[in-house]
Amino acid sequence: MRAKNRYILLGWGLLVTGVWLIPVAHFVLESTPLTATGSSLIILGVVSVVLGRTRPSVSPEISALLLDTSLENISAIIEELGLRTKAVYLPSSMTQGQPRTLIPLRANHSVPLVGKALPRRLIVRYGPSAEDIGLLISTPGSASLRMLETAPGSSSSEMEEALASVLGGMLDIADGVRVATTGKTITVEITNPRVEHKSIRFYECLGSPLASIAAAVVAEALDRPVAVEREEYGKGKSLIELGILG
Repeated sequence: MRAKNRYILLGWGLLVTGVWLIPVAHFVLESTPLTATGSSLIILGVVSVVLGRTRPSVSPEISALLLDTSLENISAIIEELGLRTKAVYLPSSMTQGQPRTLIPLRANHSVPLVGKALPRRLIVRYGPSAEDIGLLISTPGSASLRMLETAPGSSSSEMEEALASVLGGMLDIADGVRVATTGKTITVEITNPRVEHKSIRFYECLGSPLASIAAAVVAEALDRPVAVEREEYGKGKSLIELGILG
């Protein structure tokens, strides 16, 4: 039996016991301590049921394994093609319904401008030039957006709430998130991140998994293309700067 079901069964057991104990203790036994115990059982039961319903169906260990595998595969493709350009995180409105990330194949270090919706293909043309060709892929950020019940809002507080829900609540890979907007720069400060930083080509093109999630959420919230401009890692803190494009 999954842990999620055990939480729910435990919760209902505590609820039934508490509901039965309160009238017996109060009217039959006339015991105030037992009546208080019944009330406590009801509260614990409600908490257990809520935990069971909100607990993710996939364990954090399996999620970490799948994340590492996908990062290694994408990194292998990037290294094989020799890509060093900065990726652009696109909102769902520019990728026909599913947020994705564009990695230009062009051998330069400038961030491309995408002005139209792209088809749902692996290799796409994003500009008028013959060299404006890139890879359109899903990233950890793309997958994280599917966890949200509603699209994130465009204000700093709404983006902060969405990122806190994903990073701190659903994935449990950070303790806190702060978002600040300055012109066309979004600064995301993550407290106590629990994702190991590795020296792989994936990070150079797309940013770390934390940056990927932050960029995807911000791009969807603002409905604008976003690129990871800078990352800093300190003791118990990660600082990510995102640039709004277009």
